[in-house]
Amino acid sequence: MNRFRFAFGYAGRHLLISACLAAVAGLFVFALLYPPPFASLLGVGRMFVLLLVVDAVCGPLLTLILANPAKSRRERWVDFSLIGLVQLAALLYGLHSLWLARPVVLAFEADRLVIVRANEVETETLAQAPAGLQSLPCWGVMPVSTRKARNSEEFFESVQLNLAGVSPAMRPHWWQPWENAHSAMAQRARPVRDLIEQRPQEAATLQAAVAKTGVPIDQLRFLPLTSRKTGDWVALLDPRLQIVGYVPVDGFLRP
Repeated sequence: MNRFRFAFGYAGRHLLISACLAAVAGLFVFALLYPPPFASLLGVGRMFVLLLVVDAVCGPLLTLILANPAKSRRERWVDFSLIGLVQLAALLYGLHSLWLARPVVLAFEADRLVIVRANEVETETLAQAPAGLQSLPCWGVMPVSTRKARNSEEFFESVQLNLAGVSPAMRPHWWQPWENAHSAMAQRARPVRDLIEQRPQEAATLQAAVAKTGVPIDQLRFLPLTSRKTGDWVALLDPRLQIVGYVPVDGFLRP
């Protein structure tokens, strides 16, 4: 009984320290690397929960197993130090994996907006991107537009890459400044009322999102927002085509 009481005491303190570290890690992930709506759009929540579960197994549970009053103070410090190192290594590895998969590019591509992760970008062609677009941000997304194929050879090569899952939004040598897409976005963006008419089951969700923007609904338009994870989102645009909101609704409508 004394052994379990002793172990639970140490494990409880370790769990409290782990919770504080998890809170700091959560701020780093959900406020810096994956601010709304990217955490939901890219399904990061489940990955982060898995990371915390693994971290809890590596930390407090090992402490509960190894803590023993029969051990000397030196033996306990060695145990707890090794557990701490294993737990910290697991946490840093998980955070590094999330950092490598962070969203870095918001690209206008033909008729939609595309979120691209850092590990999806063809980094070997970054030097061929326009000035100002030749490096990936450490956090936050870089808005870009994408150009059309310059010739038939490039067009067919692009089709093959698209079939392989590598869209123009992932190819830096196809990027252009965001401003270049303004006229195309104006042509492709549709009124939010059209979305409500074709998605009546999502009307409440859409109207709540519209109210948060503070822009009259008749002045709002939208574009589909996609990633490799999902295509069931839209970005709400104000009259200047600035993004003012995001909604988890399929934005691909019938003509």
